[in-house]
Amino acid sequence: MTQLEVLDVYNNNLTGQLPDGIATNLVNLKHLHLGGNYFSGEIPESYSEFPKLEYLALSGNSLSGQVPASLARLKKLRELYLGYFNTFSGGIPPEFGLLTELQVLDMATCNLTGELPASLGRLSNLCACFLQMNHLTGNIPTEFSMLSDLSMLDLSLNNLTGGIPESFSQLKNMTLLNLFVNSLGGRIPKSIGDMPNLRLFQIWQNNFTSELPENLGRNGKLEVVDVSFNRLTGTVPENLCQGMKLKSLVLMNNLFSGPIPEQLGGCESLRRIRIQSNFLNGTIPAGIFNLPELTLVDMTQNEFSGELPKEMSGKILGMLALSGNSITGRIPAATGNLQNLQILSLDRNRFNNQLPEEIFNLRSLSKINISGNNIDGGIPPEISNCTSLISLDFSRNNLSGEIPRGMDQLKDLNHLDLSENQLTGGVPSEMQYMSSLTSLNLSGNKLSGRVPNSGQLLMFDESSYAGNSGLCFSYNGTCSSQKAKANAIENAGHKTTTCFSTLKLVIIVLSLCYQLVQCW
Repeated sequence: MTQLEVLDVYNNNLTGQLPDGIATNLVNLKHLHLGGNYFSGEIPESYSEFPKLEYLALSGNSLSGQVPASLARLKKLRELYLGYFNTFSGGIPPEFGLLTELQVLDMATCNLTGELPASLGRLSNLCACFLQMNHLTGNIPTEFSMLSDLSMLDLSLNNLTGGIPESFSQLKNMTLLNLFVNSLGGRIPKSIGDMPNLRLFQIWQNNFTSELPENLGRNGKLEVVDVSFNRLTGTVPENLCQGMKLKSLVLMNNLFSGPIPEQLGGCESLRRIRIQSNFLNGTIPAGIFNLPELTLVDMTQNEFSGELPKEMSGKILGMLALSGNSITGRIPAATGNLQNLQILSLDRNRFNNQLPEEIFNLRSLSKINISGNNIDGGIPPEISNCTSLISLDFSRNNLSGEIPRGMDQLKDLNHLDLSENQLTGGVPSEMQYMSSLTSLNLSGNKLSGRVPNSGQLLMFDESSYAGNSGLCFSYNGTCSSQKAKANAIENAGHKTTTCFSTLKLVIIVLSLCYQLVQCW
């Protein structure tokens, strides 16, 4: 065994404590992988005695206790994996700064506390540092700027405070910078935009203020930007997609203002854009709706205006959410070209005119919400083609005509809201067969006639039909009372007519008698 260089028992359901004293015989061991098992207890101090060890992986176990500072004696160690499912007590030993050959440090998700040791800035060969999902506190040490080979730094999901060191611009090899879900704040250094290799920049759910660096993305390599849930202001930088590599842009829940840069309308690599809950305005660039890789657009709760483009060709767009803006004009018929659209949310805008029939050829559509607009005309009967619909909300518009027949074809529909319109006619009897329907609101229309009293409609009370004075319900006698009232009115009218006829005859007879008397 003394010549053994690799010992790998990864993911073998091994239990008990880590084997102690094995370093005595395994003097040539370079690679030790005991991860993905069920080992418990502490890391033995003897694990610091492998003279040639380059790779140590103990992650994915149930280890506890403190991380031994003595591991710093593994002078040849290049990769150290201690994270995931281990629940250590204490923090990162400052002595780890002596592991000058270390290239990968992975201590993610292992219950670490305390501050980040400034001594880690001495790890001149470190390429990847994964410390996410712990309980680390304090500031990010400025000494981290000395890690000239560092390409991936993940400090997300901790309790870090302070800001991003200005000196991070020295990290020329940085490709991934994850700092999300901390308590970091202040300005984002402009130097972040100078990182020549930055690809992923994720700092969401912190307390950052001021503007995004205007040169962010100018390196032509940026793929993911997520700065959501901060207090960022200013405009959206124009260079985000300069290299046509940007795939995900997430700016939601900030204080951004101004228009969307026209350049984003030509960003053919873009897959999702989430910029909801800001103060962005102007017209949405037409090119966005034709991007070939785009799957998700969420621009709700902004101040966009103008009309949507007449041409749309996003073949794989699955979600289009533009709710809560001031967009005007007609909903484009070209929306029907978005063949994979599943969610269409256009509520609380200023759309007008009629609903384009083309929308209802979208067989994948599961949710459509156009409530709170000025849509008029009727509900197209083609709506029965949307057999994947789960939720339909056309409330608070000016829709007229009857509820179309064939609604029972919407087998999966569980939410239907047509309230506050001008709909007439009766409640289609076919609706009793909509077995998935759990929420129904037809209130505030001009519907009339008897509400079907069978099937799925039995689960809805009168509140679902409130404000339709012409409707009646057989189960509570309102249909009978309405019929009796109608008969009474009819009978009263008949009696009145008879009385007038009799009176008229009497007057005629008296008149004739008077004339005869005069003749005599």
